Amino acid sequence: MTALLIHHLADYDLWANDHFIDRLRKEPDAVLDAAVASSFPSLRQTILHMRNAVHTWHGRLMGTPTAWPANDLSDIGDLVVHVRTLHAAVLKMDDADLCHECTYRDLRGNAYAQPAWQLLLHCFNHNTQHRGQLITMMRALGCDDIPATDLVRYQRTLRA
Repeated sequence: MTALLIHHLADYDLWANDHFIDRLRKEPDAVLDAAVASSFPSLRQTILHMRNAVHTWHGRLMGTPTAWPANDLSDIGDLVVHVRTLHAAVLKMDDADLCHECTYRDLRGNAYAQPAWQLLLHCFNHNTQHRGQLITMMRALGCDDIPATDLVRYQRTLRA
């Protein structure tokens, strides 16, 4: 059940991020870079933070040290590139892989060890949190056609 659930959440995370990036690609740089009161100062900076976090958690999952930021690209589509890479790795994982203890250091150098499934749940939840912030930021900027990406909406697409 663990692998099935984690694979499902990885699929959902990819679907939801795809929807946001597809929508935000329609906005000019002036909107993507407009200052909005939130955890990060703009839509673009929020998305790049998400990208950097996915890159870092994927590296920790694989036991590979990574750089922060992931790269110098400012293209919002780079988030989906990193999410797709993580998604492909996750779909290869079985229950034993997901229970594997991952050792890593946080950005301050503190050492931790946690099972892979916990790292993945954190990563998916982190993206959900920031997608919620993107919605609020988009509304504040007067954007319309905001993606509806609740988990249940994704699950309904599987039944259609």
